[in-house]
Amino acid sequence: MSVLAIHDLSCYSKSSLTVVLPVLEALQVETAVLPTAILSTQTDGFDDIFIEDEHTAMKSILSKFSSLGVHFDGIYSGFLSSAEEIETVCDAMSRFGGLSFVDPVMGDNGEFYQTVDRSLADEMIHLVKASDIITPNFTEAMILTGLDDGFKPQGQRAIKDQVTVLRSLGPKRGVITGIPLQAGGLGNVAWDGDEIRLFQYDDLGVSYPGSGDLFASILFALVIKGNSFFGSVGHATSIATLAVGESKKAGRERRLGIMLSPVMGEIRRRML
Repeated sequence: MSVLAIHDLSCYSKSSLTVVLPVLEALQVETAVLPTAILSTQTDGFDDIFIEDEHTAMKSILSKFSSLGVHFDGIYSGFLSSAEEIETVCDAMSRFGGLSFVDPVMGDNGEFYQTVDRSLADEMIHLVKASDIITPNFTEAMILTGLDDGFKPQGQRAIKDQVTVLRSLGPKRGVITGIPLQAGGLGNVAWDGDEIRLFQYDDLGVSYPGSGDLFASILFALVIKGNSFFGSVGHATSIATLAVGESKKAGRERRLGIMLSPVMGEIRRRML
């Protein structure tokens, strides 16, 4: 089993490739990487960030992969720093085939990330349409659907409306993560075809960058290895929630991102 992870590399703080690569490898998924950008730190909580777009390098690396006859069973796309990179990822999905899994990284807590603007978000819809599975967070789902009701807690009807619009874009399976619920707590809402399920979990009062990457990496690894979709969402929800709780318990500074070490053993124990 071989996959390509197309994400940014933050040199300090845990997110993106520094989460994705160890989690996929822990779940025995052979992983090649394609950095979309190199950043001094992740973008949430740091100012004056160094960021270098790697689009030129991406195209050259993909060309080399083609010349080598490389095959991937799946492609997992995360943070992209330009509309041109979105086009390149679409090309890579077409060229290499396999399961196309897109985490449309654009924002959180009702706002765009500091490196993302509306034009990039508009282009992201093209990538979403080309994908098999998507994992937007609640903010990103609102951006993609245009159903923005002010980041208030959601009832069943509002959640179903979000899923309906996202399904109409093309992905047959997906998850909206981190939805504030009218019933209390938070929820991940998953769909597989016409079936929709809610995975509710406690709101621990804190969020950590990289927790979405942890969730998506576990889900991607389990699904590509043939596990049931909803069962995989359940495992990913449980482990990501555990990681947030352990990071909070350890007094982790939020901007340093999610802690992996407390949950890596649990990932292997439950899922291998």
